[in-house]
Amino acid sequence: MDPYREYQDYVVAHRLRSELGERIPPLFSLSEYAALRLERSELLRKLVARQGDPSLLNQIEELTDDLNYGFWSNPGTLKAFLSRIGPGAHPVLNSPEAFERLLSPTERSRLPEPGLAGRYYLGWFRLPNLVMEPLAFEAALREQESLGERLGLFLDTFNQVVG
Repeated sequence: MDPYREYQDYVVAHRLRSELGERIPPLFSLSEYAALRLERSELLRKLVARQGDPSLLNQIEELTDDLNYGFWSNPGTLKAFLSRIGPGAHPVLNSPEAFERLLSPTERSRLPEPGLAGRYYLGWFRLPNLVMEPLAFEAALREQESLGERLGLFLDTFNQVVG
């Protein structure tokens, strides 16, 4: 995955979790996120070498949660999140346009079309219900990939002009 897209997904997940009142660490800058992501990768390498050291596994799980790693693409993570918040828990989840209120006005202006970011991110929430239907799950993943390609990078962080 493109590291910039991964960071964008992290930021959007962070904003969503924050909006819904979850206790989460402060938002990491791109460089902080990258450093923690590398640390997580190194811990995984060590875990494999040590054949399942429980202390490493705890560190990896904590970093995974802090980084929202796999938040959007892991059906188990999404299912746990959805069960914590309950159905219809927040207006931001009611429509693509409502979801896009998590974005700044300039971020929304960078979207190729209104509602695209909302459709992309809300579309991930259907995955947990499709796990037992491989063909439907695969089709949903292809649709998500297509939406993601059209979406591009829209975060203000990526569009700052140094003057």
